[in-house]
Amino acid sequence: MQQPTMDWVAQARALASQAHAGQQDKAGQPYIEHVARVAAAIHDDDMAKAAAWLHDVVEDCPQYAAQVQAFPAPIRDTVSLLSRHTAADADQYYARIRQHPPALKVKLADIADNAHPRRLLQLAPAVADRLRSKYAAALVALGGQRAATATPATATTRLLQLMDAARTLAALANEPEVTAGSGQDAPHPRQAALLAVCEVVRAEVEAQMTPETFVIWSDMYVQP
Repeated sequence: MQQPTMDWVAQARALASQAHAGQQDKAGQPYIEHVARVAAAIHDDDMAKAAAWLHDVVEDCPQYAAQVQAFPAPIRDTVSLLSRHTAADADQYYARIRQHPPALKVKLADIADNAHPRRLLQLAPAVADRLRSKYAAALVALGGQRAATATPATATTRLLQLMDAARTLAALANEPEVTAGSGQDAPHPRQAALLAVCEVVRAEVEAQMTPETFVIWSDMYVQP
């Protein structure tokens, strides 16, 4: 008689719930809620979904690391890649994830949830700004797709500068002194000019990122 297939997603969910019990995120919410949202974002790939449940267990709850080793190799390997202590530095960490589709899928879901305005607006402005910069850099590392014109470091710096410029232009375009005089049918010429430049910069950012990472970056600055 054929043995039933182990439900690894359910096993991963149970272990994550046990490992993260009592933990809170930066906003004071149960940490497992973040993990659950990341797992819910993974579709049509049970190995990746199980890894999503476990993605912070080894790094944040090392006392449960041995239990993660009981999972199949595809799950273990993905969780290992998502655990920062297995990489020499951030560049290696993101480079390895970028080359591993299941790990990339989970990491993008992780960043998308962490960077969601719903969560960032619960934090002090300085903390939220620091995290936005951190997540923007991560998205560039995972989804920047244009070949470097000089060196990879220069290309990364230029893309981050473009992303920062787009954000600054959008903020300036909505300042009261710029929007004063705007009507329902048309913005003030000053606002229209800023928005036009902002769209040019955003288009350049979009051209240099994968669609998935561009959407996550764009959503970081949308008011919920």
